[in-house]
This record gives sequence, C-alpha cells and structure tokens, in this order.
Amino acid sequence: MPSTTTYRRGQVVVVNVPFTGQTGSKPRPALVASAESFHERLSDVIVCPISSQERYYRKPGPGDAPLQHWRSVGLRRPSTVRISNTLAVEKRLIKRVLGKLHSDDLDRVEQGLREAFGLA
Repeated sequence: MPSTTTYRRGQVVVVNVPFTGQTGSKPRPALVASAESFHERLSDVIVCPISSQERYYRKPGPGDAPLQHWRSVGLRRPSTVRISNTLAVEKRLIKRVLGKLHSDDLDRVEQGLREAFGLA
C-alpha cells in the first residue's frame, strides 16, 4: 500500500541508500527527483543520492551536480547530487525531510536528469 506521506520534487530527505553490490545500506541524504503526480500512488519515490565525498564536488564527472547552496538545505559539508546513481526507494525507508533544494541547484539537477535520460 502506498505511503500517505507526501514528498515533492526538490526535497532533500534522509533515506537508507543501498551500498554498491547491495551488501547493506546506510542513512544518507538524497534528492527527491520524481514529481508528486508520478509517485503519489506508488509505494516508491525516485531519488538521487547526495554525496559529501570531496572528489565528486571538486571534480564532478558525468552525472554529478555539485550543490552551490548546500548549507541552506541543512547539509554539513559541500555535497554533490549523484544523478548517475538515481534509484527508486520505498517511501517507508525515508526517515525525514531535511529541506528543499535552492532553485538554482534544482535547475542544474533537472538539466542533468534531462541529459541523462535523453530528454534535453
């Protein structure tokens, strides 16, 4: 049964993100990428994990979107949205909402998503 909690595109949430190889998971920030109209009746929401690893922020690769306004959303360190690691997670695994991404950062992420899915 789908969650009754409402999530909106652009929200930064804390969710259990699986490790590469599916050997476990750890609570991590992630950006809600799917529109509410898409996921409102689903039990999953599409997210892009957010990494504070310096290598992604300083030298972003394809599918990386460094955040300019990371402090305003409640992140502790310079962080990067990893568009290349987009995944669907069950809404029940979302622990809490940290805040909403600044519109400038969200615009860059949305452009990256369009490029990743060939919609640009």
